[in-house]
Amino acid sequence: MAEALFFFLIQKITSVLGEEALKQASSLFAQEVTLLTQVRSRMSQIKSEFEVIKAFLSYIGMRKDNNLVLEAWVKQVRDVAFEVEDILDKYTYLLADQHRRSSRSFIIKTFHHSSNFWAWNEIATQLEEILNRLHHLRDMKDRYGIKTVEGESSNSTDERDQNLAQSSHFLDDDEIVGIKTNKKLLVQWLTDKEPKRTIISVCGMVGLGKTTLVSKVYRSKIIKVHFDCHAWISVSQTYLVDDLLRRIVGEFFKDKEGGIPQHIDTMSRTGIVEILHDYLQNKRYVIILDDVWSTDVWTALRDLIVGNNCASRVVVTTRNQKVASLAAKNRVMKLEPLSSEEAWSLFCRKAFWKDRERKCPPVLENQAKEIMNKCECLPLAIVAVGNLLSLRHKKELEWKKVLDDINWELNNSPELDLMKRIFALSLKDLPEYLKNCFLYCGIFPEDYLIKRKKLIRLWIAEGFIKERRRRTMEEVAEDNLNELIHRCMLQIVERNDFGRVRACKMNAIMRELTLSISEKEDFYVVCENSETSSLGEARRLSVHRCGNTIQLSERNMLHLRSLILFDAIIFPKFRFKLLRVLDMQGAPIESLPHEVFDMFNLYYLGLRNTRIRKISKSIKRLINLQTLDLAYTKVKKLPDGVAELKSLRHLFVHTIVDQTHKSFNYFCGFPAPKGICDLKDLHTLQGVEASKEMIRHLKKMAQLRSFRIMKVRGIHCMELSAAIEKMDRLHKLDIWASEEREALDLGDMSISSSHLQKLTLRAQLKHKVLPSWFCSLNNLTWLRLGWTGLQGDPLPIISKLPSLVFLLLLKAYDGHKLCFQEGWFPKLKDLRLLDMDHLQHVEIEKGALTKLRQLNLVRCGELEEVPNGIVEHLTKLEMLFLEEMPEEFVRSLRSKIHGKLEESVITLRSKTQEDCTRILHIPPVITHIFQTDGRWYRESLRDPSLFDSLNQDEYIAMLREEMDLKEER
Repeated sequence: MAEALFFFLIQKITSVLGEEALKQASSLFAQEVTLLTQVRSRMSQIKSEFEVIKAFLSYIGMRKDNNLVLEAWVKQVRDVAFEVEDILDKYTYLLADQHRRSSRSFIIKTFHHSSNFWAWNEIATQLEEILNRLHHLRDMKDRYGIKTVEGESSNSTDERDQNLAQSSHFLDDDEIVGIKTNKKLLVQWLTDKEPKRTIISVCGMVGLGKTTLVSKVYRSKIIKVHFDCHAWISVSQTYLVDDLLRRIVGEFFKDKEGGIPQHIDTMSRTGIVEILHDYLQNKRYVIILDDVWSTDVWTALRDLIVGNNCASRVVVTTRNQKVASLAAKNRVMKLEPLSSEEAWSLFCRKAFWKDRERKCPPVLENQAKEIMNKCECLPLAIVAVGNLLSLRHKKELEWKKVLDDINWELNNSPELDLMKRIFALSLKDLPEYLKNCFLYCGIFPEDYLIKRKKLIRLWIAEGFIKERRRRTMEEVAEDNLNELIHRCMLQIVERNDFGRVRACKMNAIMRELTLSISEKEDFYVVCENSETSSLGEARRLSVHRCGNTIQLSERNMLHLRSLILFDAIIFPKFRFKLLRVLDMQGAPIESLPHEVFDMFNLYYLGLRNTRIRKISKSIKRLINLQTLDLAYTKVKKLPDGVAELKSLRHLFVHTIVDQTHKSFNYFCGFPAPKGICDLKDLHTLQGVEASKEMIRHLKKMAQLRSFRIMKVRGIHCMELSAAIEKMDRLHKLDIWASEEREALDLGDMSISSSHLQKLTLRAQLKHKVLPSWFCSLNNLTWLRLGWTGLQGDPLPIISKLPSLVFLLLLKAYDGHKLCFQEGWFPKLKDLRLLDMDHLQHVEIEKGALTKLRQLNLVRCGELEEVPNGIVEHLTKLEMLFLEEMPEEFVRSLRSKIHGKLEESVITLRSKTQEDCTRILHIPPVITHIFQTDGRWYRESLRDPSLFDSLNQDEYIAMLREEMDLKEER
């Protein structure tokens, strides 16, 4: 994978030698210009050497493995490359620093000239030494006969389907691994009425999709609602019981308002068990123990985790039949390889997904079947190889290369099982522009939900992404992510309502490979569970669940490019001069070390969910900063120096001040710093508060893609509308009034309909009707209207939005009736009606809301009649959620459901297809939340035996889900 490093550095040198750098050099003194000419000449020579090295490494491909002489040579070349990267960063900083000082007085410029001259001289000398070493390495390669072995590499062809970037939107996960039947059975086992804690096992060899199956069920809404608390733990061969307990506590508490208990990393086993015992009393929990190798795991945990009679469940995935036998009687699910016919069908669906009939051309059939047979009928292996082949030309020679590579991998990696060999082949087949992106994903903890937006921002900050064909870096990065998913290098865990990837994760086997390669190539080192690992020459460090302070040498800190903390204690020193990424999300810190503001090379500063209260004006020195994430911190104001961060692309400064989310201003933003509208590269501006000065200059921010403005007043509307009209790339817009009685006149606003996908209006609309421009929002998929005070029925207008999949109405309509007519909302999947104080009647006609999966009815105090059609016509409804609805409504709905169930039992005896379809009209999850004597309770209207109470943290977590705040958290 070393070729990816040279691909990255060649791009970087090209950028450094570009026109923009020449403009910055215009302010140099004559002596410095002479040195700069030498520097640029030597950089060009180094670039030429790197291009030859990259071509050589790409040519030999995977066959450089197990060649010790070649590996030693590659390591020396890589060391030189890292030194070049250090020099490039210093060079870029010197140019930018010189450009900044060019506006100062002659005396100040002359004062700095001497030190800069010697800095340029040092860079020129270092580059000359680098060139000499590269020439020596070239001679060494010839001297020791380092060359490729027989056989051609099958490195990826240049073919890249134009539709590949969107293909991940439409893949059916059930179809991929054939798990529909098993998924249904597993849900049934998890939600049956057995009150005792039950152990369920899913067993089978590697590659059958055990983790995929359990993960899909675990993350489904029915399981989220059925259980009070959830924990997913990857166990593997080496484990410590105390660490497993800590991780279970972490899973249970991670979404609670108070967070994970303090000092959990240093707490004794007795203390951890007490926390679990107190927390799990009278709670229905589900724990997933993934990849268990020994029966000792559950033997050790069984008596430490309270076994209450609340219908709790523990699911174990394992390759070991003895471990599987721990399960209760008739609760062992054994997965088997596919039949030959099923395997061939799956292979063709993946390898030929672009062809309408998904059939193998006759000319390729012999090679295709030989390749498929290597997969031993394992679904995950077939999917991985099939997706790899789908990116190749449908030519016999091309497929023969793939077969040769598979045979080579199988013959030369006997220590690896089949899945590791298949994944190793997929990894080595990646094109250069994807290799660094993929390896980087291993920096996250095992089974970590990698959020799409954050991953994209990190890739960009690392320098892995370049703009391409008029597409922004964010768009190119999302293309890369979708391609990795299509290649089965990453797995989709969550999608948003309109099919876009929200979160993904890396397969455990794939992660093992990436960790091994990354450590070997000094790409990064991961420090887990308080075990300090030797950093060596690694460029990145990721620290997971580490309770001890980690000590690093000055040399380590000098070369480090990224530091990412996950539940880890902060470092005592911050002398990371060349750091590009610093992510301390969730760290227990209240202030930033002053050394952070000396990190001239910093592109990403993540402080989300920390206790930081203030940002120093010295932040203006972080001239390369692209992302500043201060969401959910204590920061309430930014210094004016933020406006000097000309490279800033994403700015988040907001927090929740009312955890119940019921008040109008439950969300708090920040006053706009002076000059913020001059940031021409800013794409995301979340939480800025309106002011006369800010609104006047907002028209300069036409480049915004995501914009939330708060505390808007009526006097701002005209200029705000004019500014938003210029934002022709905007895809997400939130407008919040200063208070609930502040009426906003947005009628004159014109929004580009081609890009806007998400819209939130939290304000009283002046004329009590929706603006006329609503009808033009053809690509809008997500709409929240709050406190709008509409007097006319908004549905006739909203129903004309052809792409809408999510709709939330909160105190939005003052009328008495809503009618969803036939043909309306053909794509809507999620409908939420909250605090509709005057609503008395809801009707759902046949043919309306045909794809609705979730319906929330919350605090609609006048709605006592069950909506007509709610049971009869919503055939796809999976979840009906009620909170604080009138007693008469709940009683009526319960009666209607039980009547329908009795009818279904009778008609089921006939077992006709029509009768079975009628049964499916009853949502599997019907939950009612209500309050009595100051305490919250939850009950199932479908199963009266499911009834429990909620504490404050659980209620708040439920409210967050109710308000659909996934994106904000």
